[in-house]
Amino acid sequence: MNDSAPSLDARQFSVWADFVLAHTRVMRLIEHSIRKEAGLTWAQYDVLYNLNAEPGSALSIGDLTRTLLYSSGSASKLVAAMQRGGLIEREQSTDDRRVILVRPTIEGSRAFERATAEVLRVVREEFAAHLSDDELPVVAVFLQRLREQDPKLRRPPYDMPVALDS
Repeated sequence: MNDSAPSLDARQFSVWADFVLAHTRVMRLIEHSIRKEAGLTWAQYDVLYNLNAEPGSALSIGDLTRTLLYSSGSASKLVAAMQRGGLIEREQSTDDRRVILVRPTIEGSRAFERATAEVLRVVREEFAAHLSDDELPVVAVFLQRLREQDPKLRRPPYDMPVALDS
């Protein structure tokens, strides 16, 4: 073990383990809920979220791959499966004929809306309800500091099509 490395005490490790387990628990609940209510996996939801966050609701596969928060195999395979399932469609870019854009279908947009309502419900009930008003700023600063350690992670817009306060 490197002697110059900062030590990790039992409390710090315990907090980290609780963070990982809590994240796993909430994500499992979200995944179960969006599968049941919208027929989507988290990876499919992530694709639809990123498409819906874009002006014009379209991205090239390359741009889409760079925006995904969750990866389930290659983005190309995921996009192909979603196209076969009627959730997205491909079209040639009018700006560059070499670029293929991906956009949600009407069914994909409807599934995204149903899934988003479920994501918000689960986050409200299983995360936000357990966070006091006094804890929120402290947790927010901490998680932002962790996120900022990776410059490749973008700050998602989090503009959800469903009212957050509902």
